[in-house]
Amino acid sequence: MSSVVKQYSLTDLSNLYRIAYGDFELDAAGWDHSELIGLIQKSDKFVGNRLEMAQLVDWGGGQSSGALPSSSTAYINRPFITAKSVYATSVIDSQSMKAARRAGSNIGAFMDATELSILTMKRAFADQIARQFFGDGTGVMGVINTVTAIGPGQYQLLITNASWLQAPWMLNDLLNISTGTDLFLITAIDLANQIITVSRQAGVQIPNAGDNIYKQKSRNNEMFGLKGVCDTVAGTLYGVPVGYRWGATRLAAAGQTLSVKLMRQLDQSMRFWARGDLPTDYIMSATQLRLFEDGEDAKSIIYIQPEVSPERQSGSQVAAVKINGRTIRLHFSPYCQEDRLYAINRNKVHMYIRPDTSEGSDPGGFIENGDSIFFPLQVSGTPLDSYGLFYATYAEFYINPTFTGVITGLATN
Repeated sequence: MSSVVKQYSLTDLSNLYRIAYGDFELDAAGWDHSELIGLIQKSDKFVGNRLEMAQLVDWGGGQSSGALPSSSTAYINRPFITAKSVYATSVIDSQSMKAARRAGSNIGAFMDATELSILTMKRAFADQIARQFFGDGTGVMGVINTVTAIGPGQYQLLITNASWLQAPWMLNDLLNISTGTDLFLITAIDLANQIITVSRQAGVQIPNAGDNIYKQKSRNNEMFGLKGVCDTVAGTLYGVPVGYRWGATRLAAAGQTLSVKLMRQLDQSMRFWARGDLPTDYIMSATQLRLFEDGEDAKSIIYIQPEVSPERQSGSQVAAVKINGRTIRLHFSPYCQEDRLYAINRNKVHMYIRPDTSEGSDPGGFIENGDSIFFPLQVSGTPLDSYGLFYATYAEFYINPTFTGVITGLATN
């Protein structure tokens, strides 16, 4: 998948040279996913066309009493994953890059435009990783309920209640709709009424009710996350047939409010399936955390200051709760579906990455152009006075379903 985070030009930045700024605020633009991404174990073992794992499920034969036993093979699952490509892109022209660098922080350009471009791109990239961690690989951001044409190539899209989440929608984002390749630019967002206003950039495609919406070029190209693992109840999962001790444990809440009782019930359901290797973390939506905090079981919550960005809660461990004698961490994420709680064992959640891709604990890195990270841009062979920067990872999540659970259908009000 790919998205242009921001295209910087001299027109965009010219006013900056005439105004002195005290600071530049980035925090309002996105969520801090440092702790959420940090709990995913990362490995650069992904060197082949696909990466195959092995999971011993049962010992098999070879046990007896009274006489020597006959042997039989152990039961082993061999799941595999294939890598996905995830990108964030930024464009900056040569004039802006040089002018902003020379302007200085006190006479207008408060930040080197190159630094600003890189910083926003990396933050946007982390946001993409967090969003895909809760997805199913299809890349669907929402489903259109109704379409209202408001001008040539301009449409107001009402998103269905079942598919609505606030977090994925961003102004100036570029989208694809259904199977089309025409780009639609988000020009307005009405969060209260779940309406996204888009402007078609080129082409003739018309959105229709029932169409899925995707980030540009992302349809069926995203990493396979928690929703995909927990919603696969038939067929294969990571290439292994869903069945005996291979699949996530599901508990239907049927409209009940999240409670310690439901958490215990899920935990007990997972006990023998996972052979006692039980969840270490619960991740839920902000709605579920609020209802849990406001409910009768609030006295069970142990509040903990997040280790990373304590002043910003999203994706961080905000509390813990005692379940069947264990302390389980509580998190919330804006990308978690409103009516769900996911139960994960952080030791069984991995992100396998191509070698020499990631930078330290960051799951991605810059695509290099020799000794530089700047790529001269051109259109139809004609050079442009602009440079592109690309931040990427080539990876896939591996969330072992045997040690994963979900509560679905929780009350949302």
